[in-house]
Amino acid sequence: MLARPDVTAAGILAVADVANSRYFDAGLVHRLSNLDPVVTASGDRLRFEAFSLCNGVHARLDLLADGIDSGEVAHGTTNVDINQPLRTALAGVGGAELVHLDVGTEGLSVATLDETHHERKVDLPDRWIRGFAETPVLAARMTQRAELAGPAAARWLASLPKSAPGPSYHLLPAPGGMRQSTRPSPGSVHLAGAARLAASARVARFTHRLRVFGSDDHASAWVFELPGARLTLLLSPEPYRGFSGEGGLLTTLTAPSAASAAARLLEHLAWQPDIDRDRLAATTDLPLADVDAGIGYLAVSGKVGYDLHESTWFHRELPWNSERIEGDNPRLKDARQLLQDRAVAPSANGWSITSGNHRHWVKGDPYTCTCLWWAKYHGQRGPCKHVLAVTLYVQAQH
Repeated sequence: MLARPDVTAAGILAVADVANSRYFDAGLVHRLSNLDPVVTASGDRLRFEAFSLCNGVHARLDLLADGIDSGEVAHGTTNVDINQPLRTALAGVGGAELVHLDVGTEGLSVATLDETHHERKVDLPDRWIRGFAETPVLAARMTQRAELAGPAAARWLASLPKSAPGPSYHLLPAPGGMRQSTRPSPGSVHLAGAARLAASARVARFTHRLRVFGSDDHASAWVFELPGARLTLLLSPEPYRGFSGEGGLLTTLTAPSAASAAARLLEHLAWQPDIDRDRLAATTDLPLADVDAGIGYLAVSGKVGYDLHESTWFHRELPWNSERIEGDNPRLKDARQLLQDRAVAPSANGWSITSGNHRHWVKGDPYTCTCLWWAKYHGQRGPCKHVLAVTLYVQAQH
């Protein structure tokens, strides 16, 4: 039974709104069917997660222990369909109603005194697994940039443009809200596409605090603290950039110990809501550096997520296929091919890499490259294949 059915219903609808929305690429909505939430039970909480149709917004509702009035929360992960009849029913839920929520291997059921809705388990979209691989590393880099009390947050959110994707702002905290800036500055947060926060309207009236997180790569996260729950909206650095193309974990994947450490760690993960690195290191006899590499490797498969509010990793269970990791990261596959082709050679100021009919140069600390990819993105979408090849080359020499 739910302690605050109205809050939980609004939060689930916010996640479902994101899953049913596209904020960029008008043609994409015609090529994809509606995508519905992944639900993870962690013993003391439930997490509902979804990506937008354009894959640039990740939403997660954490239903916490004090949001659950009675009943048992077990362990597991499933992907469920939330159709229009259930959405309509959730929209009518009030705070005084008795609502029973049941999530299991066969799907999700929501029951009130008047009606019951059962939604079937569905297959997890392949592109979501790639999105789940990218969002944790972006979140883990973020720092808190602002904090708004509930009423101020609701007023500020109501002032944002509603047409997708909306303008982009550099924001600084200000009395009673956020102040727009024409350029980035220390402590500012980049809101890329203001209308991508539209789903927060579902929970604005329940919000008692909004925490805003940002990073140097312009991704942002918005954590809405609710009675017995939290809603987190994670926005990609630009409205036209989906999470599945960020490449932020590629350097982690080059660590020689990453795959073996991940396999060791996986034996000790059991849907923990907060993964204790020190405890894992002690349990597995792995150095902390290897534990971190293993967690990064597991993140690539969507096995772990990152909770900004608690500053910790958590376990979710998605289909594990270690062979698909390089298939989902062609730059890493290409880098290994460059090594196999003996295309990497030390030079006076760094390394030269022969790729096809071109020669590129990698130098510096951290590495930079003379290729077009690096000139365009400057590492903001992960390293190019040439930098990865040099990283692998250096590791092979030690």
